[in-house]
Amino acid sequence: MPIEKATRIEDLPTGEVEVEIEQEDLPEISIEFDEEGGVTVNLEAEEDDDVPFDANLADVLPPDVLSRISSDLMALFDADKSSRGDWEQQYAKGMDLLGFKLEERTQPFRGACGVQHPLLTEAIVQFQAQALKELLPADGPVRTQVLGKETREKLMQAQRVKDFMNYQLMNKMPEYAPEFDQMLFYIGYGGSVFKKVYYDKNLGRMVSPAVFPDNLYIPYNGSPVMSKCERITHRIFMSENDYRKAVFSGQYLPDAQPEVVQDSTQIAEAQDKLTGISPSGEDKEMQLLEFMVDYDLPGFEDKDEDGEPTGIKLPYVITIDENSSRVVGVRRNWQENNELKQRKEYWVHYMLVQGPGAYGLGFLHLIGGLAKTAGSALRQLTDAGTLNNLPSGFKAKGARIENDDVPIKPGEWRDMDAGGAELQASLLPLPYKEPSQTLYQLLGFCVDAGGKIFGREITGDGESCTRGLGRAACPTPPHGILGGCKSNEAGWDNPPYRDADRPRLNHLNGGGGSSAHRSGLAGV
Repeated sequence: MPIEKATRIEDLPTGEVEVEIEQEDLPEISIEFDEEGGVTVNLEAEEDDDVPFDANLADVLPPDVLSRISSDLMALFDADKSSRGDWEQQYAKGMDLLGFKLEERTQPFRGACGVQHPLLTEAIVQFQAQALKELLPADGPVRTQVLGKETREKLMQAQRVKDFMNYQLMNKMPEYAPEFDQMLFYIGYGGSVFKKVYYDKNLGRMVSPAVFPDNLYIPYNGSPVMSKCERITHRIFMSENDYRKAVFSGQYLPDAQPEVVQDSTQIAEAQDKLTGISPSGEDKEMQLLEFMVDYDLPGFEDKDEDGEPTGIKLPYVITIDENSSRVVGVRRNWQENNELKQRKEYWVHYMLVQGPGAYGLGFLHLIGGLAKTAGSALRQLTDAGTLNNLPSGFKAKGARIENDDVPIKPGEWRDMDAGGAELQASLLPLPYKEPSQTLYQLLGFCVDAGGKIFGREITGDGESCTRGLGRAACPTPPHGILGGCKSNEAGWDNPPYRDADRPRLNHLNGGGGSSAHRSGLAGV
């Protein structure tokens, strides 16, 4: 085996030799020395200019920054959830007043009446039917109005806008009508329902799903106007397959953990109890918390003209896996060309009656007490009639009655051995009275008082007419169903639109030519 000779310095070639070293793009490193001799090494996140504007910033943020974001936002979410605990309890308990579930009562005696007066249900269903007829007619909900001087061109343009948007809502969005109908029921019940308007990449079109208040959280000092809320938290339930699609498209990180779906709120538990269903314990879903919040993100701070951080928080959409508390998505929530960096709005708040607080008032709050009193009075009247028709009492110990454990049927005479004593002396019936007329009048008062609130009045001929809240005569919301969509995303290139129409179709209340709007509830 040959032996290689050691290389000597004298044998190396003389002169200059160019050596090319590839340098990887490493983050900027800063070293800080403290007074005690310690050293702190900071790895800066990638600069704002090096990351695409619509990218998921969670891909480039360091783990310690993501951990701090999760800690900050989860603490805020817990505070928002605890601040409305009494509201959730009232919302959940009020579902018992709907009377949807048959109740077998054992108090004050077995077989007592468990009926619930339908006052609250009547108000909700009547409002739902009237509002659906007004807000979702057969030809579609969109109406147009020409702003300024009417011309033939503007009127034709307004008609094209109306026809196409009605076509989108009633034909291209098959989920819109049934969700809108269900939304009206919950508006009548609790007073608040939300719609989230955005472009769905998987479907390739705009969507506006209804979000019920048990899955949307507003801060204690929040506003019924969604654009005025400091932060909005949306709990999203997503299947594993849909989450994989979102990860593949770059929307989320693959860090979320699926868990078995459990009733996480009092409202969800009350709804399952009302409908008679319960979680199977087999289906696993992703449970995400989507925060629309202003945040001072390290490495992506707002800077002044000199490039110095201003400390101003910028709007972001930050998504956290609720099960593992890991951040899976961080995205900028303003238009790239918006110098003011104003937050993009996705939410529309529908309210029955706007009252104190961020959430609206429904018939539960307006006539819930009357419905509970009417139900109690109806039960007492029914129980009084039952006891009066089937009396009970005491009998002498020595008296023997044949089949005394079987109730006496109407028209039946049963043998009795009184032991030589008078029959009247051996039996003492309890003094049950007939149903009280005073209680019956109280029931009528509650029904009439509740009817005046939700719009049912009894006319002179005994028929009922509808007025007030039941007519759904509500103002037009300033935000539209398709508000804020881009022309290329919503499919505005399709007929019947022309090129001249596109600049005014980015929002429903377009200026100059025509504006498309719809009559609706107090959506803000």
